[in-house]
Amino acid sequence: MTDSGNNEEIQAVLDTIGGGMVITTARQELADRIVAAIAVGAYSPGEQLPSERELAERQGVSRVTVRGAIEIVREKGLLTSRRGRSGGTFVTDIDVDQVAPGTTLRVLQEEVPRLRAFMDFRCLIAGLEARTAAERRTPQQAERLASILVNFCATEDASEARRIDVELHNFITIMAANERLAAVTAQLHARATMGLGAEPYPPQYLERVRLEHTQIVKGIVEQNLERAFEAAYRHFSLTLTIAEDALQKSLSTIR
Repeated sequence: MTDSGNNEEIQAVLDTIGGGMVITTARQELADRIVAAIAVGAYSPGEQLPSERELAERQGVSRVTVRGAIEIVREKGLLTSRRGRSGGTFVTDIDVDQVAPGTTLRVLQEEVPRLRAFMDFRCLIAGLEARTAAERRTPQQAERLASILVNFCATEDASEARRIDVELHNFITIMAANERLAAVTAQLHARATMGLGAEPYPPQYLERVRLEHTQIVKGIVEQNLERAFEAAYRHFSLTLTIAEDALQKSLSTIR
């Protein structure tokens, strides 16, 4: 998603003179994406959103746009702000469908077809990366990867699972030791997460993810190249499955 510099300038002028016309397309679009991300489990209750600067960089928009989008979502009661050293913007436990009916459906109706269109490519790249990691890993790397897996399997907290998931997959990228492959992986990750950088982790999927992570790590540690490829390919299709399930849930709420 991109934000026009001209729109920002026009909005600033209108805000100054009290104009009646308001250009909020970019802000509203980002707000809707954040709402949908909360609905599908990309951000869990109590979890802190990325900083304004980080969201702005990921979305390719200004911090003004990010600030406006967060305010829209906050007004719906889905976000709350805390001050101080441990402050920031945090997700509440309010039901998205109650305060933003139709938003998740509208976003997912656009995003799910996009995910379907490139998911096979993303899974192929993920499989190639895992296969390459299996081929190139050192004994020390294998030991560390196994340790990360233990930590992942031990947590029941969705936000902590997401953090360790990032650590695990980032380390597999390091093990593959190919900068161009890493760049493609990062681009596909951004595209698959609506530019928010957070994979969905509804609690009901955690057991499946544990099993899939175990298969990926086992393939890499044992240097079973085909197992590593197949396990990673299967695992990365989960993002689409979760989005499709959330879309069906959203459709059922309006029937």
